[in-house]
Amino acid sequence: MKRVGIYIRVSTEEQARIQDGSLVSQRQRLLEYVDGQIRREKNWGSVVDIYCDEGKSAKDMNRPEFQRLLQDVKTGRINLILATELSRLSRSIRDFCELWDIFKKHQSSFITLREQFDTTSAAGEMMVFNLINFAQFERKQTAERISANWLSRAKRGLWNGGSMPLGFDRNPRSRGELLLNPVEAEQVKKIFSTFLHIGSVRQTCRELTKMGYFSKKFINKHGVEKGGGHFTVPSLYRILTNRAYIGLREVNGPNSQADVVKASWSPIVDLEIFNQVQEKLSANRNKTKPEEWKKYPYPMTEILICGECGKHLGGKSAHGKTKKHHYYGHPRQLHSDGVSHLKRCRLERVRAERIETMSIGALKTLITKPGLLDHWMEVYTQSSSSEIPALEGRLKSLDSDIGTNENRMKNLVMRISDLPSDVSADIFFEQIKELKSKVVSLKSTKDELMSKSKVLKGQQIDKDALKAKVARTLRALEHSPVERQKPIFSNLIKFAELHPNRIRIGLYAPVGGIDGTPGPEKQKATGTEGIPQSLSGLNLNGNLKMNSENLLPFCNRGSSTTVTNGAPGQT
Repeated sequence: MKRVGIYIRVSTEEQARIQDGSLVSQRQRLLEYVDGQIRREKNWGSVVDIYCDEGKSAKDMNRPEFQRLLQDVKTGRINLILATELSRLSRSIRDFCELWDIFKKHQSSFITLREQFDTTSAAGEMMVFNLINFAQFERKQTAERISANWLSRAKRGLWNGGSMPLGFDRNPRSRGELLLNPVEAEQVKKIFSTFLHIGSVRQTCRELTKMGYFSKKFINKHGVEKGGGHFTVPSLYRILTNRAYIGLREVNGPNSQADVVKASWSPIVDLEIFNQVQEKLSANRNKTKPEEWKKYPYPMTEILICGECGKHLGGKSAHGKTKKHHYYGHPRQLHSDGVSHLKRCRLERVRAERIETMSIGALKTLITKPGLLDHWMEVYTQSSSSEIPALEGRLKSLDSDIGTNENRMKNLVMRISDLPSDVSADIFFEQIKELKSKVVSLKSTKDELMSKSKVLKGQQIDKDALKAKVARTLRALEHSPVERQKPIFSNLIKFAELHPNRIRIGLYAPVGGIDGTPGPEKQKATGTEGIPQSLSGLNLNGNLKMNSENLLPFCNRGSSTTVTNGAPGQT
């Protein structure tokens, strides 16, 4: 008995909105086909579901309903796909080859009303692929015609659609022309004059907010009102550089070469004022900078993490009266006005040179302070060994849960095979799908815990090798310019978590063999607060050498195996 899935599709939303249009016709024709088959053969099959993609092209498989159909094929919910023609399923030969393999793998088939070919024969399979080639050719040819028409319209100065600029409205009589909106046009003139007076895009945003000026409101294609928010730096910059306000139209050619032609609408801003604005914007970008204000390399980028919000701290800079200051700070998150910030952390930014010096100083303290390294080795051993029993218990529990869910799936499959032909199995397929997802999640968790258990049972940190590698790394950092320190830091420090009164650092540590013999290429990542615990990755001449495949990631952020000593770190 066939479990049928009906697939219908149209390429544009205009077609989808037509009452009694193509979608209704496709649905009716396919249902009539199913009824005819059932009349000829009583137990031929039944329609399980109907999949409808409105306004979606078949150029790729990125279609919500089509993806749902494929998922149902993979789970066995349906085994026959009905469509009016091949081009409804796909207009790409590459995608169709993938579909063909999926259908074969899951013992499914498809039928199209227009094309009647026996795909079990070589000749029939060849004809199907030829038709898909023609469908792909037709799609690409249509796209070429549309692109050529748009380019021709743009060269004549006509509007081709898109977001409507502030100050203009669509002309209901001629869709290629724009009409001036008197109220918004005055706002545009005020925006240009305000920027010329202030000279800063960001300060102009603030002034426009005080004046009560907002972005253009419009109704999108779904009938939802959009816009009307505060001006941001990017949105205001687009207005100040938009040539549509001086009656010109930018045309992007086939080779991305932009030409400028006279537009079909009237200008709002005088050409002289527009040119003055462009000169001011250009001057703001090209201010003369002293030689010492060179770009700082920020060697601890992707290592420093905020201990409060967990975000990585990136390189920032600020201009003082006499020099440029470098910081590691949070990524900027602004409100819609483009000015005020969202929630701030207590430690918003730190001086780059200072935190780099403190990190190096912490490493020096680790190997020079008597007894400190021995203390960390003891704490590390105790904290790692205490986790092993709990991990083993959790692994046994996961094995039991995985076995239980797999048995449930087997029982459901057996119940489906015993169902009468007139009883739907949809509810069983949904349960199997949920159980399968749960098993995948449980197995993923099991793999993570097994990896962690393997690390905890692994080799011990080699104390002598640790001290030697820390010393060699410090020498390498001392004799390397800041531009070359980033790979050294990255291969030494796994993370550096910053808090207002302490630093928590995780490092890669060399480990010895089971019997205590050195293991030069294997490493563990460990951590500490204030003072880093261990290190690896440098050869004798100070050049970086580390095999990332042999890294044993022992210390993760938030892991209970991270040892701490509460040492303060001033930031």
